[in-house]
Amino acid sequence: MLNSLNQIEKNYNVLQLEHKGICVWPVIKSYLITLNTQNSEILKEVSGYNIKILLRNIFSDIFSFFNIYKSDIWVFTNSERRYEINNLHFDRITSSLLNYFGEYILFENPVPKGKTKKWKLQKGEFLIGMSWIYLIQFVIIKLTKRPKISRLSDLEEHLNTNLDKIRKIYHRHHAGSIFYKLLFKIKKPKKVFVVCYYSNFGLIKACKESNIPVIELQHGIVTKEHRAYYFNKNYGNFFLPDYFFGFGNYFNKIVSDGNLVDKKKTLNYGYSFLHEVNAKLEKPDDFLKIYERFDKVICVTGQLESTDRHLLRVMDKITEKFPEIYFIFKPRNKKNKIPFPEKGNFVRRNDINTYQLLKYSDFHITIYSTCALESIALGTPNISIDIEGLYTQHLKELIHENEYNFYAKNENDLESIISNLKSRQYHREKVSLSIKEIMAPMISKELFFGFFQQIVGDIAEH
Repeated sequence: MLNSLNQIEKNYNVLQLEHKGICVWPVIKSYLITLNTQNSEILKEVSGYNIKILLRNIFSDIFSFFNIYKSDIWVFTNSERRYEINNLHFDRITSSLLNYFGEYILFENPVPKGKTKKWKLQKGEFLIGMSWIYLIQFVIIKLTKRPKISRLSDLEEHLNTNLDKIRKIYHRHHAGSIFYKLLFKIKKPKKVFVVCYYSNFGLIKACKESNIPVIELQHGIVTKEHRAYYFNKNYGNFFLPDYFFGFGNYFNKIVSDGNLVDKKKTLNYGYSFLHEVNAKLEKPDDFLKIYERFDKVICVTGQLESTDRHLLRVMDKITEKFPEIYFIFKPRNKKNKIPFPEKGNFVRRNDINTYQLLKYSDFHITIYSTCALESIALGTPNISIDIEGLYTQHLKELIHENEYNFYAKNENDLESIISNLKSRQYHREKVSLSIKEIMAPMISKELFFGFFQQIVGDIAEH
């Protein structure tokens, strides 16, 4: 799909895809992939389950609006990224900002895991639940005409594909832009951080029109092959972040080369959560009992349900061949409905912290999850299995040459790798240091605030 997206950029004048004179190709490119039914779960569709989550939180979320006056720093995230370390709960991406600002307003999308409980918030985090925001956006959609994107019908003809779904998606983001411009009249933040910019196009457009800087905090793997982080040319920045805070120099170079943001507007921010994990996260209580029965523990992390099906079929066969090894499958989402082939040495664990598994297992297996990088950064060698070519597409350029990443192109390769590794021991510190260019140490306060002085100057000039 990505190759076809890049071909569209090369062979079709996407600059002419405009709404009110603004190129909307970044929005269209991000969502064209959802036309493929295998990737439909990327887009959070309206469903009974999601509506139930929103309605369950609507009243408390409305009252949380009054937190809006407690900070000029606004952060937009979701409820998927809360992990406990010694009785403190971390959003693995945003909580690091407390080290620098001390406080911020956390706008949280409760889908798919529900609203974060108040007792899980750290001091300085002021939560605003977003269910009421989505309700207002829904009303705006009903009261406004669907925006007209110029030449979109020509693209339909070029692709021989119906793009009504794209029109609907853009209308949703347009409604978001209208809402946030109204909200900024009540309270205007000084800075807006987003964990995933391509889920917040409406917010970003409103920020641009209100002269508010938008900073993306890297949340996952960024490659030249990612549809939202690499463009053949500059298509304008009305829907893109102003600044990008990456895990390491490697990722910052990709987004600057890919015309997302200028090189001078990237920051080698690091990944503070992994430092917290390394320093403080303790071994799961039941690991000692597991090691009484098995020689090794291998954790297997999932991604999308569409790829987990294939992964679990492979692991079902592999686990039969290694009864002396305990395999733990951790799905990305607790609501994962894929049938699981549980047996004595292969279990699914929703209850355990993912990072406990990554840190304390002997080896880690995945297809193309960010966990592959995090595993190595935590000192655990990684095994990448190239299902549907996704490892080659997303991870190969990143870690293929790393001596602690082992590549399996099929089930037979995976069996051979595990056979060779099961008797080996690795020095965790050496494993961790092997990936420092990709997962950098956290930036100092001095360098962090020095960068922000430049941001304020840039914004003021505009």
